Amino acid sequence: MKTILVVDDEFDIAEAVKAILEEDGYQVYACGNGWEALKCLNDLKPDLAILDIMMPRLNGYETLRALRQRPAFAQLPVLLMSAIVPEVKSHEHSWSGFLKKPFSLGDLLKQVHQLVPKTAPEEESPV
Repeated sequence: MKTILVVDDEFDIAEAVKAILEEDGYQVYACGNGWEALKCLNDLKPDLAILDIMMPRLNGYETLRALRQRPAFAQLPVLLMSAIVPEVKSHEHSWSGFLKKPFSLGDLLKQVHQLVPKTAPEEESPV
């Protein structure tokens, strides 16, 4: 089962996203800020991180920057979300996708499915 980490200081949004993705077959953990997320990353080893941009103390960009400095998470897909559309290009901050709040259930699932399909392609077995 694929694991997703949702980070948003708005509890209702984090819990709604968590519930939607769990219903869709993912294992989901929610954190209320970037500091919490960085603390639990090593234990969770998520397949995707969904970060709100506008958070107190450590915003989404700062969390992403800190995450990218850890070799184990340098290639982790990251989906940013915010009511404000970022003015920088994704390659400047190495995120994989963006959701503008409020977003629809369909938009959320479409982006998540593109970044982390629920099932991995079957590996060829040795003969």
